[in-house]
Parts: sequence; C-alpha cells; structure tokens
Amino acid sequence: MGRCSLGGHPFRCRGRGYVLYLTYKTVLEGGGTHEVYKAVELPLKVSQTAAILEVVHSLVGLVRSPQRQQRQQRQQRRLYQGLRWAQQPAARTVASRIWCLWGIVVAAPDATVGGGIPAKPLAYVGNLPIQLNLISLLTAWCLSEVIRYGFFALKELLAEAPYVSTWLRYSGFILLYPIGVASELTMAWLALPALKESGLWSITMPNSYNFAFSYYVACIIAMLTYIPGLPQLYGYMLANRRKVLGGGAKKKKTA
Repeated sequence: MGRCSLGGHPFRCRGRGYVLYLTYKTVLEGGGTHEVYKAVELPLKVSQTAAILEVVHSLVGLVRSPQRQQRQQRQQRRLYQGLRWAQQPAARTVASRIWCLWGIVVAAPDATVGGGIPAKPLAYVGNLPIQLNLISLLTAWCLSEVIRYGFFALKELLAEAPYVSTWLRYSGFILLYPIGVASELTMAWLALPALKESGLWSITMPNSYNFAFSYYVACIIAMLTYIPGLPQLYGYMLANRRKVLGGGAKKKKTA
C-alpha cells in the first residue's frame, strides 16, 4: 500500500479512538446516553462516514506514477481488488453502520439515544448501564476499528505487526461483533415506532408516479437480513482467525 493508506490508517484509528474517549469520559463524569451523544455526535458522524472513503480508495486507487501505462495498470488492479473487497465482511460492515448511524440514530434520535434493551438496565458499573444501548454500540464500533486500523498501521510501518496486535485483530471480533450487531438491531428496534409515526422518507399514494415506499418496512427488511448475515460473516471471520492464528503456525500474509 502507498503513502495514502499509511496516512489513512492512523487517522482512522485516532478518529475512532477519540469517539471512544469522549464516550467514556462523559460516562465517568456522570453523563448518560443523551450527554454521550451530544459529546460524540460530530466526531462520530465524521469518522464513521469517512469509512466510505475506504470503499472509494479500494475502487479507484490513489496511485502516484509518472508513467501513464503503469498508472493505468495499477488502477485496473485497484478496481479488481476493490470489487473483491466489496464482497468482503468489511464492506457490509461499513454499509450497515452507515445505515444505523444516518438511517436510524440520526433519523430518530429521541427514540434511540435514550433507550435500551432491556428497558431497565440489568445493573450498573459506576455510571455505566449494563444494557444494549448507544454506549454499547459506540464501544463495539470504536474499539473494533481502533484494533483494526491500529493493526494495519503497525503492519505497514513495521512490515509485520506485533503478535499482540495481530491476536487482537483476529480475536477481538469474537465479543465485539455480536455486541455491535445486537446494538445496531436495538437502535433499529427502538426507532421503528417513531419512523412509522412520522412517515420519514416514505412515499404514500396516490401520487403522480403511482408509486409507494415505506421506509419503516424497508428498515424491518434490513433488520431481517441480519439473520442470515450474522452467522455467515461470523463464520468467515472465525475461519480467517484459524488461518492466521490457528495451530501456532507461522503467521501468513494477511489482508
């Protein structure tokens, strides 16, 4: 990877780390989920939406070559790699998180920010409620990306990432991925009544186009896609973990 990628991974790692820092700084200061959202709203929107650039980078490439033919060849390789990347779990993760952030949390903040499942927290650790809510969502998202982008940055800087970073990269998902998915579904579930009542982004008939669309129903369908998607992606990541860490074998080249 080129300089653009090397510069991008530390930036993305810092962005997610900053959101995580603000989250728990607010919690430790006695703030609840509403205060957390106020603290992280802007950096969360910026850092999470910036993940789209990773897709663009994979598709078009950011190359620096004085020779036109070499540049075209690299662009073609990048396009092929980008199309392959789009089929990987990372691409689906970016899509689901963009939808959850902008299509759920931002679309219905009053319903999602202050809620959680179960409605009454199971317990408290200090000021931290033990439930699926905005804080669990931010924790899973940010911590997984700090681990992921930190691993890539170290790998590019040192040629081979330290084993601790590699282990976290291929083990952290075991806990963080289910928490993240469950938290995303929690946000969507909490938002459904508000989306249905407001009719946000929905088109009703009659109209000149003779077309109807219910964003509320679209969200339910999106939630249902998690059912087959979760075991498929989780199985993929477990297989990748066995390939890299399994058997104590020498680590292979990782993506």
